[in-house]
Amino acid sequence: MNIALIMLAAGNSRRFGSNKLLFPVDGRPMYQITLDRLKQIKADLSQEFECKVIVVTQYEEIRKYASEEEIQVLINPHPEEGISSSIQIGLRENQDADACLFAVSDQPWMTARTIENMIRAFFRSGKGIGCPASGQEGQTGNPCIFRKTYYRELMELEGDTGGKKVIRQHLDDTFVYELKDEKQLEDVDVPLMEKGCYERNGQ
Repeated sequence: MNIALIMLAAGNSRRFGSNKLLFPVDGRPMYQITLDRLKQIKADLSQEFECKVIVVTQYEEIRKYASEEEIQVLINPHPEEGISSSIQIGLRENQDADACLFAVSDQPWMTARTIENMIRAFFRSGKGIGCPASGQEGQTGNPCIFRKTYYRELMELEGDTGGKKVIRQHLDDTFVYELKDEKQLEDVDVPLMEKGCYERNGQ
């Protein structure tokens, strides 16, 4: 299986008040945590899947770091068009991939092991879409993975609408990977000091 691990890192962080992807967690910019996690996943799954890591961004610092790490960079020239624009930029370059996994850059508590296990379970399930969920209400989150079947629908998204719209339309073909640790699904929309969070739980 050929899987593209696409990191979405072009958002304007309006609710955060500054570029949250550069905000330090454990002393490192948040985007680096996500990129390094995807690199680890690629290495860990190399015997099972053919993986490549791609980052979609508008930021020079992220472009420079990813390039130094030999990660493919795609520039989003119109980030104001919302997350759908980044999804589609990533997809255009990976039409031949059997599946694309989209990871957001503001989930510092999500672990590489969780994503690896979700990918394995997703392909065993035979479903066309996969995502994690946690809690009594089964709240779904990121990252999400889509087989090629759904690329056309993802390319039709508009504005600040992500893959969850496609998931809601195909719940019968969605594999949900249950997490015991709800914190892994948390994203960062306000500075961590305001939330009383300074460190990630584990790797």
